[in-house]
Amino acid sequence: MGKKLFRSKLFGKLFRKPILTMQPYEAPLEGRRGKDLLADFNERTGPPHPLVLEEIGKYVEEGNLQMYPEYGDLNEALGKYIGVDPQELIPTVGGDQGIDIVFRALVKDKDKVIIPKPTFAMFEQSAHIQGANIISPRYGGSNLDFPFDEVVKKIKRGVKLVVICNPNNPTGAPVPREQTEYIIKKAASLDIGVLVDEAYHEFAPELTVLDLIGKYPNIFIIRTFAKTLGIPSLRAGIVVSNEGNIEQLNKIRGPYDVNMVSVAAMKAMRHPEVIADIKAYVSEVMTVSKPMIEAFYDEMGVNYYPSSAGFHLLVFPNERARDEFVNGLKDRKILVRPRSDPPHTVRASIGTRENTERYITALRDFIQQNK
Repeated sequence: MGKKLFRSKLFGKLFRKPILTMQPYEAPLEGRRGKDLLADFNERTGPPHPLVLEEIGKYVEEGNLQMYPEYGDLNEALGKYIGVDPQELIPTVGGDQGIDIVFRALVKDKDKVIIPKPTFAMFEQSAHIQGANIISPRYGGSNLDFPFDEVVKKIKRGVKLVVICNPNNPTGAPVPREQTEYIIKKAASLDIGVLVDEAYHEFAPELTVLDLIGKYPNIFIIRTFAKTLGIPSLRAGIVVSNEGNIEQLNKIRGPYDVNMVSVAAMKAMRHPEVIADIKAYVSEVMTVSKPMIEAFYDEMGVNYYPSSAGFHLLVFPNERARDEFVNGLKDRKILVRPRSDPPHTVRASIGTRENTERYITALRDFIQQNK
């Protein structure tokens, strides 16, 4: 009783109201080791290129773990890979920190932000932390298309930020480049920022608006190295924008936030072999594995939404059928990600041909046993 009273009185005085009323983002990350195939978090389904591990090993062997980070030519290496000047990007602790610092820079209590749903949970998390009022147009139609008309209609005075996840997570829906630019242009005319999350850029490079950062002053692009370089455990990402915007974001991100093991891994992208490995992995996922799994889904009557990324959103008639599917694959040491929005859906990642063949074998066995 005493502790409850203490908590209610003290918390209400110490913490900002938006923090007290929100829920933590609790991803089901525990207990994943030892599974034959992880198809739940859209990670690369194999280890990074050996040169990435070699660069990490070199840093550790230098014996400088007791020193604060020293980034050197990191921005130059990343800029060359991305295709921008070094001063037009800021390395971050995964894409999540990139999202966080953009929200912290632009949004305060009661500001309006447009975040189409369903999408990546960290957008709303960052919005809630800032105390924003969230406007949520819904993806819809038979393919869960981006709600372009509704988003455009909602862009007006009082809005501070518009979020576009392209391709979208978890639906896989693309936002056509011309629609993205139209939104950016309208938002710019009203001094509204646009955050474009391109976490899955390598899988759909034609959708990027990277070349527009010099044309419009309000674009902030998020990228991550979790999906294709294969280092999600190291938390490596970037924000790309014009030089003036990056100067402001550098005031928010801490000077030592990005750790040196992550830096060593990202600098490995100076090696042509690492870039070639990324391209080969993406090509295998999109031109080999994806058509293979879609043909299997069609054959077996598994309902799924079209996707422009390396995953699918599967649809089940009810929650019970969804849970039976998730648990059935888990029994076969394969993890997929159940979703509540949209209702009774599952996100299933796509990996290499070998991974896909194992996934199909397990899924076929599950379907045959549950006829």
